[in-house]
Amino acid sequence: MGIKMTKIWMWLLAVLAFVSQSAFCENLVTLSLDDGTAENGFRMGDGMGHSVIFEAPSEDWTLSKISVFGKLEPERTSEIFVLEIWDEDLNAISKVTDRADSFFGDEFGWSLVDVPDVQVSGRFLVSLYEFGGIYVGTDIGPATGRSLLSARNPNRILEWNLEMYQKNETEWMIRAVGFSPPPEVASLKVLSEVASPESPATVEVEVRDPDQNLKSVTLYMADNDSRELVWSEVRDIEGGEATVQFSWPGTFYQVSATEGSASPVLASKIVNMSEKFRPLLARSSPCVLLLDYGKSQVSAYAYFGDDGKLNGLIDLSGQVHYVSREVLNATAPEVDYMEFLSKNVTAIKDETAVVFYKMAAPSGSGTLSSSYHQPMALSRSPLFNYRIELEEMEAKAGDYAPIVVVEDRAYNTFQMSGSGEVIVI
Repeated sequence: MGIKMTKIWMWLLAVLAFVSQSAFCENLVTLSLDDGTAENGFRMGDGMGHSVIFEAPSEDWTLSKISVFGKLEPERTSEIFVLEIWDEDLNAISKVTDRADSFFGDEFGWSLVDVPDVQVSGRFLVSLYEFGGIYVGTDIGPATGRSLLSARNPNRILEWNLEMYQKNETEWMIRAVGFSPPPEVASLKVLSEVASPESPATVEVEVRDPDQNLKSVTLYMADNDSRELVWSEVRDIEGGEATVQFSWPGTFYQVSATEGSASPVLASKIVNMSEKFRPLLARSSPCVLLLDYGKSQVSAYAYFGDDGKLNGLIDLSGQVHYVSREVLNATAPEVDYMEFLSKNVTAIKDETAVVFYKMAAPSGSGTLSSSYHQPMALSRSPLFNYRIELEEMEAKAGDYAPIVVVEDRAYNTFQMSGSGEVIVI
């Protein structure tokens, strides 16, 4: 990636607020560095251990379990493994010793090991000593550099000397599982119940978090008949308490292309955007990119301008798969757009498709679910924004239920459905 391309994607990462549409789950949160796929497995032995550096998502985060992707060595020299948790000064703060065959089998799989609960802040290490009895899954590819070699008595980090693996390409498949107090919704009120573009409905949400680390609150509007989510809006919040008012104009968003359309899609307004770039990057919508005729796929966000034109496709790792000529001119006017397309854009006409999500809310307090609209092929030139546009449409007449999801900086989420309704006439 050239210097000019780096300038562009670094700028985009700085100004774009990614809105997570992940599944809502229990209070347990998993920290991971690997991509979930093991290219190989590695057995350490000789008193050395697999160590991974994690960072607690909040102060005094409680670590309670360790997940290891591994399998038993058929000719193992030891039946015992040791898991230790170290603070950033390499002091052991929690430990468990157990039999390998109590958790691992003859085939690779994830094993969840309970460790004595310990509160961690900042960086901490998870160290596994398997004494020649367990192959640990190895994720090979661009890596964080946080997978290390270690030893005990005294605790220390060893020089990386694995000839078959490079440190910057190796992640041990070890994960940390823990929890902290989740946020709460104190109240969800419909202040004005009739919604129209001329007179939007108002929904007020009061939220709080016991450990003072609120991150965001999202309002969804669900069609009471179909239970489809037709609208979403997200607001950044912080601290321990917040009161937020949302306005819904009784509309939904549709993505249109030459070959068809997808609706409703959830397209959230990007907050904290400078006035200079707001016309180009007004709303974002989660999607999946099908690259190279569908041979590979990545989770991404599509970015649309105030005029509805598609101005960006960026995956969750920050890789830019497409930006429009307008965005390039705003960020790096000295770069020739045709040269930029040939060297950097991976979304290729007739070879790439975009799949937008559709979401639904079961009646009651069930977890939000997601499925997919039909893929939309990029069958036009990127010079003309692939002729994909975001359109705001008036919602059909009926009753709509507000649903709010609050998230904190420790990755906890809390979902609540409102008792009131919003009416579109």
